[in-house]
Amino acid sequence: MAPQMTGLTPGFVKPAPVAWYASHSHGTDGTNQIYNYSYLYAYTIDVPAGAKTLTLPANERIRVLAVTAAQSSDTTQPAQSLYDTLEVHTTVAQN
Repeated sequence: MAPQMTGLTPGFVKPAPVAWYASHSHGTDGTNQIYNYSYLYAYTIDVPAGAKTLTLPANERIRVLAVTAAQSSDTTQPAQSLYDTLEVHTTVAQN
């Protein structure tokens, strides 16, 4: 007898700007860990004029890969959503 499905655990979608992603990672032995996605997110931090330092919050769950000082530009936009919003999915009638 096949197991019966009792429900689904809702997925997690982080609505943040994705700067880079990988569709797999590597284990400590170098093997590919397929479908183990990794994401890097881009955030803008407004820095007051004349600031000489940037102090980030102490949070063990946050890893900072890089920080770049640049003037912000809102003219670059992605061609499509960078994460699944589930808005395009439709319900399929079952027979």
